[in-house]
Amino acid sequence: MFRDFDSIVKNMGDLPPSPIVATKLLELLREPDLKIRDLANAVSLDPVISARLLKIANSVIYNQVKQVSSVDRALIVVGENVLKNLALEYSLRSTQKTYGVLERNLWENSIGCAVASRMLADRLTNLDKSEAYLAGLQRHIGKVVMVNRHKNLYQEVMRIVESGEGTLRDVERGLFAYSHEMVGAALLNYWNYPKRIVDATLYHHDFEQIRDKDADTYRLCAIVSLGSCFCRYFGIGIKEAQKIDLTLCQGSLALEANPMIVDDLKEQFYPEFLKERKLFLA
Repeated sequence: MFRDFDSIVKNMGDLPPSPIVATKLLELLREPDLKIRDLANAVSLDPVISARLLKIANSVIYNQVKQVSSVDRALIVVGENVLKNLALEYSLRSTQKTYGVLERNLWENSIGCAVASRMLADRLTNLDKSEAYLAGLQRHIGKVVMVNRHKNLYQEVMRIVESGEGTLRDVERGLFAYSHEMVGAALLNYWNYPKRIVDATLYHHDFEQIRDKDADTYRLCAIVSLGSCFCRYFGIGIKEAQKIDLTLCQGSLALEANPMIVDDLKEQFYPEFLKERKLFLA
């Protein structure tokens, strides 16, 4: 696998800057002695995150008697996990220069894969479900970069693929020189993301390459791959649903997943996705 990230960064033009506030929030949330005040101060640095956090805290889901008007109180109401997901999703949305149908589909597909990856990691492995969520969320960040660079050209990629004239990554390489997983891994490496997330982005289509090199990254890639199949099954971020057999997807087979658990998760997934989308949809 091509790993000359410096060449990709140089050839892809201006890459989006690292989402500083979201990154700071994720760092704080990893600290064992975290104080609400420190977290509130970090949230307050970004008006968009602050506003969305207050909106979520005041939504019918939390059924507050009095309106929540401070970041401190909002954090107590929604909890750390919701804030973490908000920071992650905001980091993805903030990389998009425009926001039309194509970008919305990319975002919804990323959220769907993230939710599925979290659920799958929790039930099928001992991997960190937050790490699985992040890997699922960022697997297609390279597409965002490519759309930012030349939206019309990426729409042509989609037209060619949908007409059956070529596979996605082959067409991407033909028109952009690099495929989306290579661009995404280069961006996350540029942002100093953990190596496992970078590798999961790079290998999520070709994870058999690393089966004997890195067992945990191999399983993380399998989780993300199966999460992507969940999105295809329910038509999330794509034109129409594809009623594939989830128990026979490459990720399921790689994980030797119990078919009954996969079917059970299939029933639980879509309501969970809708709940997450409702929370974070601007």
